Amino acid sequence: MVSFRKSTAVQPKGLRQVFLDRCGSIRSHNRAPLALYFLWALIASASAHGQSRFEATVLQVIDGDTLTLSSGETVRLAGINTPEMARGDRPSEPLAQAARSALESMVGGRTVQVESAPEAVDRHGRMLAYLFLPNGDLVQTQLVKDGLASVVAIAPNDRYLDQLVDAEDQARQNTRGLWGLSFYATRSPADVTGGYQFVSGTVTRIEIGEKWFSLSLTKKLVVLIRREDWQDRFGYAIGALDRAEIAVRGWFAQQKTRATLVLNHPFMLERCGIDLRRLCDSS
Repeated sequence: MVSFRKSTAVQPKGLRQVFLDRCGSIRSHNRAPLALYFLWALIASASAHGQSRFEATVLQVIDGDTLTLSSGETVRLAGINTPEMARGDRPSEPLAQAARSALESMVGGRTVQVESAPEAVDRHGRMLAYLFLPNGDLVQTQLVKDGLASVVAIAPNDRYLDQLVDAEDQARQNTRGLWGLSFYATRSPADVTGGYQFVSGTVTRIEIGEKWFSLSLTKKLVVLIRREDWQDRFGYAIGALDRAEIAVRGWFAQQKTRATLVLNHPFMLERCGIDLRRLCDSS
């Protein structure tokens, strides 16, 4: 199997710089929550002592991939995505409650080991981290293995990617969880809506800009990849995708006339007929 982890060539920002970048953005809006400063203190303390993990107690499980610690931080599990819970007028996606219940069963009210991801804070101010049970098991892996989560890779946060991909392959091959439901089947570009989805189609047009590569799968769907990300992580020329059938996964931004997906990691783009077939199988 190809190691996706080794394909990431760029060096991640230091945790301190990531925090300063995020806090600088927050300060510009005059909204710098104390929880972020406390979060940075935890990360800096662990780094200063040569430790990549710290111990914490889970206070509340919010959904299948989000929880809060007793110290106040909200943690978003890095490397995976679980079905969305109900929000406003939008109903829960299939297996959303099952994913939340599974996470609650594993970590609810318990002490866990928290390992911050290379890029440690997301745009919502949540800590991006990997959670480990007392026996050393990675929480994300168990959710993926049970078919309650799918793998995502957003560089530089691709630590444990090979392990997670192996777990997803097992779940998919045994049609566990979301891999056995038509709701999560790979869609055609014409059926894309906003949010996290699997989509496959033929690249009809490639635009090479100064900063971005743009892959069109019909006029209604565009996949964007920064040139520097492509050059650093993708092991083939962009021209190889001309008229190629591909499958992608990620969060689609739905606009009036088209949907856009931004990627920065090769795992999120599968070349049908060349790469190990995953999303292409169900297209």
